[in-house]
Amino acid sequence: MEKIKVMIVGNNDNRIYEIKSLLRNDTVAFIGFSKHDENVLDKSISLKPHVMIIQCEDDFKAAIDLAEQIYIKIPGCAVILLCDRFDMSMIEKVMLAGIRKVLQFPIDTETLTENIELAHYMEKSRMENSDVTASNNMQSRIITVFGAKGGIGRTTITVNLAVSLAKMGKKVAIIDADLQFGDVNVYFDIDPKDTISELSQGNDAGDIDAIKRMMALHFSGVSIVCAPKSPEYAEYVSLKNFETMINTIRPFYDYILIDTAPVFSDITMSAIENSNLVLLISVQDISTLRNTKITLNILESLQQKEKTELVINRLNKGLISQKDLQRVLGEPVKNTIVFDFKTATTAHNKGIPIVLDAPKTEIGKDLRKLANYVVNTIDHRVS
Repeated sequence: MEKIKVMIVGNNDNRIYEIKSLLRNDTVAFIGFSKHDENVLDKSISLKPHVMIIQCEDDFKAAIDLAEQIYIKIPGCAVILLCDRFDMSMIEKVMLAGIRKVLQFPIDTETLTENIELAHYMEKSRMENSDVTASNNMQSRIITVFGAKGGIGRTTITVNLAVSLAKMGKKVAIIDADLQFGDVNVYFDIDPKDTISELSQGNDAGDIDAIKRMMALHFSGVSIVCAPKSPEYAEYVSLKNFETMINTIRPFYDYILIDTAPVFSDITMSAIENSNLVLLISVQDISTLRNTKITLNILESLQQKEKTELVINRLNKGLISQKDLQRVLGEPVKNTIVFDFKTATTAHNKGIPIVLDAPKTEIGKDLRKLANYVVNTIDHRVS
């Protein structure tokens, strides 16, 4: 059964942490949080939660205004108001805003879960009986590519997946979020004039025209937000600018791929939380498998494991078997990329993605197979 995706909005960090710690039931999944600021609606639209919990202390008007916008902008999202105290004179406005439940602190896990399930059921029933068009289900898909270690082919997979999707007729963008040593542009043989750091230094992260001017465009049709040209420029890229940029470009692309650094930084965590799908890349050596297992445990604790798919790169059938890989990691391995050092290195040195340079090789076929799997998986999850 699909878990109920829950998002938390509020300005009290302690309260947000407290609410998150209560979401321990198997029926719910915490997918992210946002400050109650000017970016909250964009982030909410990006995450598309089933239930939004608005943590409210005194500013009931702001909470009600947000609930009204959510009711209109995100059909199917139930809103719960969770506050320290509630002014009963506001009850009519709360009802008119479409807020499903008003709860008060302190509250326990069982009570909160019951109300989340009830609010979701009520909103789902309303949607099923209303004349909501299929266009509400149209949305950009965000895929984060992550690995617990550097040098395991994360960027190779990102680039070739993007090109494969573009060849299917999809509108595709890549954000290179490895801010210190990202080299997506090298795989495309592109020397960018502008990068994500130039975009972040101004006020252009929310301007789609400015972003598109800064993007590099490959002949395959893939648009790229390139990483800074030097590690010291990484500090110019703030978390706020990064999230604003994602929310700004999301309506203009079918798929947005985010290539990350092999660390759990704020930027990486934001990418994961904003994603519909996380591809966790690993290889067959014991050290990487150990780190991958640790990563899976971390993602589970952050309630992000449900949207994570394993990809074993550089598969060599003479090493650890796929059955043993699944036993070690405790997860099914549905996608593998064959080991072909010569083809991969040649394509990389040419600056041409493998699926364009050597599409008939086994590695090229595996990469296209991964793209097909991603499309089928992500469309099923979003629908």
